[in-house]
Amino acid sequence: MKHFLFYLITLTVCLPFASCNDEFVELPYAYEVDWRGYHHLDIPLDTVVYIESQAEFDQLFADEETKPEASVPFSEGVLAVVKGIANGGIVDLQKNLIQSDDGYHLSIRIQTDFTDVMEPWYVAYVIPKEYANKVDLDIEYIN
Repeated sequence: MKHFLFYLITLTVCLPFASCNDEFVELPYAYEVDWRGYHHLDIPLDTVVYIESQAEFDQLFADEETKPEASVPFSEGVLAVVKGIANGGIVDLQKNLIQSDDGYHLSIRIQTDFTDVMEPWYVAYVIPKEYANKVDLDIEYIN
């Protein structure tokens, strides 16, 4: 009885992971990169900038004392970066990246307070190479 129970539990635990269907092949996916603290990068505002190689990445941070620790797999992906400047202190920054049939849609909402400060912000994602230059951007500032 002990052996039967052991095999039953093992089978129950392992069965969901066994699959003969190729439908579950892991595909490249987008993921967020933390870029807090990089306030002086020389890139256009409110647009998606695509960094496609390690050389471009190093050049972007040539004048910075430090650069992000994130390792970007440039052979498989592209770093998509958006920079903006809020006309007030940032209370909340929400971002949502949704994949569509022909690319991605990136929605960014920045909630600001009424302080008299110009505060820069960054959002960065690593996306699959085939989606470079295929990110729709929507930015909304809320007071």
